[in-house]
Amino acid sequence: MAQEKQLQPGSTWVELRSTSDDWKGADPNFLLTMLGQLHLIRAFEETVLELAGEGLVHGPAHSSIGQEGGAVGSIAGLRSTDAVNGSHRGHHQFLAKAITHVSPQGLNPQSLVTGDIQVVLQRTLAEILGLAQGYCRGRGGSMHLQWFEAGALGTNAIVGGGVPLGAGNAWAQKASKTDDLTVSYFGDGAVNIGSVLETLNLASAWKLPLCFFIENNLYAVSTSVTEVTAEPRLSARALGFNIPAWRVDGMDPLAVHLAMKKAEEHMRSGAGPVVIEAEVYRFFHQNGAYPGSAFGYRSKTEEAEWRARDPLVRTAAELTKLGLIDEAGTTSIRAQAQSAMSAAVAMLVEGDPTGKPGTRRIRTDLWPDAGFRDVGVRGDLSELHGAQTQEEWDYTGPTTQGKFIDAVAAVMDRRMSVDDRIVVLGEDVHRLKGGTNGATKGLSEKFPERVLGTPISENAFAGLSGGIALDGRFRPVFEFMYPDFLWVAADQVFNQIGKARHMFGGDNPVPVVLRTKVAMGSGYGSQHLMDPAGIFATSPGWRIVAPSTPHDYIGLMNAALAIDDPVIVIEHVDLYAQSGSYPTDNLDYQTPFGKAAIRRVGNDVTVISYLSMVHSALEAIEQTGIDAELIDLRWLDRASIDWETIGASVRKTNSVLIVEQGAMGTSYGGWLSDEIHRRFFDWLDRPVARVTGGEASPSISKILEHAAIAQTEDVVAALFSAQKDFGGRS
Repeated sequence: MAQEKQLQPGSTWVELRSTSDDWKGADPNFLLTMLGQLHLIRAFEETVLELAGEGLVHGPAHSSIGQEGGAVGSIAGLRSTDAVNGSHRGHHQFLAKAITHVSPQGLNPQSLVTGDIQVVLQRTLAEILGLAQGYCRGRGGSMHLQWFEAGALGTNAIVGGGVPLGAGNAWAQKASKTDDLTVSYFGDGAVNIGSVLETLNLASAWKLPLCFFIENNLYAVSTSVTEVTAEPRLSARALGFNIPAWRVDGMDPLAVHLAMKKAEEHMRSGAGPVVIEAEVYRFFHQNGAYPGSAFGYRSKTEEAEWRARDPLVRTAAELTKLGLIDEAGTTSIRAQAQSAMSAAVAMLVEGDPTGKPGTRRIRTDLWPDAGFRDVGVRGDLSELHGAQTQEEWDYTGPTTQGKFIDAVAAVMDRRMSVDDRIVVLGEDVHRLKGGTNGATKGLSEKFPERVLGTPISENAFAGLSGGIALDGRFRPVFEFMYPDFLWVAADQVFNQIGKARHMFGGDNPVPVVLRTKVAMGSGYGSQHLMDPAGIFATSPGWRIVAPSTPHDYIGLMNAALAIDDPVIVIEHVDLYAQSGSYPTDNLDYQTPFGKAAIRRVGNDVTVISYLSMVHSALEAIEQTGIDAELIDLRWLDRASIDWETIGASVRKTNSVLIVEQGAMGTSYGGWLSDEIHRRFFDWLDRPVARVTGGEASPSISKILEHAAIAQTEDVVAALFSAQKDFGGRS
């Protein structure tokens, strides 16, 4: 007979309810502050729905009416240096954090709205209306609210998308030796999202001061939580990750506050993350001013039962029992909140100039200027001013002859030695004597707290790296072992990191570096071998560098680590074992920003390439004897590419051949060819020619792999084909 033993979870799971004694024992000023915040947020949300009904809110209006208790109860007691981020339904969280920041002594019910609070209400409303005075200059709208000064990291339109970013902020708080914490809010719909589950695991393993705050409002749009999970008590997810959890009535702000105080004690002590599940209820549909029953997925009876538990009514009733306020006082608080919102609207909205009654419009002078459209996609690179730059052909000092991979490790060692903000993250970067290829050789021994071996969880550690970068105290370098893995973390890489600066107004830097290697020819098959340059070149926000020599790798990595934008550094396994020279005593130089390298001067055709194909192209040129000019791009992204060098060459040769190794579908050359045609059409005697791999990804079979990727012989054939047209300009 088999022996069975009942196992117990490693962490506690508690349901918490407040009692009358808790209300009696609470600080009266804090209770009145919560009531004031609840009414300010309610009045704000009612105003948003009113303006949306008039067509003045462009886009969705995800109201938090009914859910205010979870946000106020969990945030009203936090510090400004504590941080929060949230989901698309995040007005209440943002307002609670902003109001707490500008009123650290609490709220006075007799004079509820200070000048600072009025500014918060107006700027938040302006952002939701898409106006220039908003916190994100009108770019964020309803779903992207950020105010770093107040500790509001940003709400997020992707379900579960903000959770890894919150973990990054929590890592930075811990690494900075503070006892600050981060709260990441998400709904029941996000609980089953991979980014959330990956981050639960990572935060627990690293003991990050992160609160996973689940606002369980029972419905993801119209789908009930009981339809999508066999365990609707969502805080149970914590037990699988050895994280303590509290389940609490989110319609009771004090109960939420008490749970958060216990969670705070745990996190501030360094014990790691927590989960809080607050049962709340949105009184309206996913978007807009109609109840869910109007769409048939909720009953009017259910809605009435939850409305009877309104957190504003509950809090006012408890305070009335304690003699802290009476009905007139509550009425006054609501009137003050509504008056403040009327004043905010009056500053942003005006009547129809024709005098038509009942028609309002947004004041035309408050819209952002259309010229602001692309400002802030990237920074202005002022951080590079005065940098030491150096080209290999100009350097006359002592050199070391070494492998490309040795230069990779050497420059990272140097940068981490002189800049303690740099941290390295990735799978196996701390093991195997430098990761899978030796790129981090010696770093984990020398910087054990700054070389972080991650779980296999690209979503989590990519987003965590983005959160660290946005915090500003550190410069993360994270590695995707193979570029194809970016698809696992595409939301974090493109929707989050790449868009963050622009989406939140254009001011906040995102200094993060992504390292990855192209491994075509290594036999790893269709899911490991892609060239990511084409994908990143067509995704806003990222800068791209692609070194082909050890000397350039050092200069380009130094530049990448100085730039306040996301930078992907693409490497190639074929280069790792190749030898080259680099300075013996100076590893601090940068490759000049936005400058390509002419590897061979010629007159008949301009050959443009990057990474290992620069060497293949040079070999092909030598085989054909054609007088080609070879340009090594080095900087590949739209904002950094050297059009001056390309243009001068095209005007001389009147012919262009783009050479790359990978599949034509994700080709970098497709974008580059289009741009060259548009910029230099009048100087071209023939269409831009391209050498690429095939349509399919490389296969495991050596024969099929060889056929799938571009080789030297393909460049030779393309050069001979181009040669046929050389006489066309005579």
